[in-house]
Amino acid sequence: MNAKPLWPPGHALKLLQKVQRHESLVELVHTSHERWPFPRLPTHPQRRLDTIRISILDSSFNPPTCAHLALANSRPPRYTAKFGFTGLPLASAAELDYDAKLLLLSVRNADKALKSGDATYEQRLEMMYLLSKDMSASVSESESAHANVAIAIVDEPTFVGKAVLLRQFLHARILGMYPPATALDRMAISPASDEISIPNPRLVFLLGFDTLIRLLSPRYYASEVAMMDALRLFFSPAGDDCYVVCARRKLVEMEHTVQEEVEAKTLSVAKEFVESERVALISLGTDSVDEQTSSSQVRTKVTLKDETWRRLVTPSIADYIIQNSLYAS
Repeated sequence: MNAKPLWPPGHALKLLQKVQRHESLVELVHTSHERWPFPRLPTHPQRRLDTIRISILDSSFNPPTCAHLALANSRPPRYTAKFGFTGLPLASAAELDYDAKLLLLSVRNADKALKSGDATYEQRLEMMYLLSKDMSASVSESESAHANVAIAIVDEPTFVGKAVLLRQFLHARILGMYPPATALDRMAISPASDEISIPNPRLVFLLGFDTLIRLLSPRYYASEVAMMDALRLFFSPAGDDCYVVCARRKLVEMEHTVQEEVEAKTLSVAKEFVESERVALISLGTDSVDEQTSSSQVRTKVTLKDETWRRLVTPSIADYIIQNSLYAS
């Protein structure tokens, strides 16, 4: 039996309607704890925390697959100090991970309009909840204890636009967790003191290779010049300060050198961002997951009654698809 979402009936629909009516830019449907994106345990008020590194898995989740799970649980690349990972020994496995994780559903996709037979947005959010539980279940017990995952909705089709909305939302949420200083606080810490700092969210978008191609495709922008201007703002530390981590594509029956050529051709468009370590490729590091596994494969196999679709999703998602008769026709 599947775990049921913690939200009450109608909760997700109400938030969806708020976003679709443009009454809200971003809505959090679920968080693993009330202090998200901060760590589950309170941070000492005197501890300097300049940035909160938040990985964002933005997808249609129709349905979530094992590739989604592997990408959501992937570790950050070992960037230089610009990214916050210096290669020095760290205290725990949790510190090697992102500070927080976000599963993001856009109700307006640049390529994918809602079609007959698709899971509804409410159903996708429920499957995203199950995915968030699978994320904790698939890691070690110590890492699961530090699970820091949220589910959100946004009505914006482009990554550049999403970055702007998410940064505004997260800045406001983080600032709201620092109540105004009391008189006693002001006696202990002078207004000019920099001992307490409000951290900035650092967004790291986790992408599949096909999505990276779309991000770097001029056809999604007014022109190639407009694309480069938008991407420079997206990646600039003085702009949206975003990073992109992309899963390498497994090319069946193709030589490794051919894969490198495909990657090089795609990344040549973003040469300056690769060189500045704003774009990086990773391997998911497991033979049991194919980075090319897609939601469309699952839907097609379910429709054709090809039972191998179960291998492409987690057991909880498979149960949900069966119980709700999704993609059967």
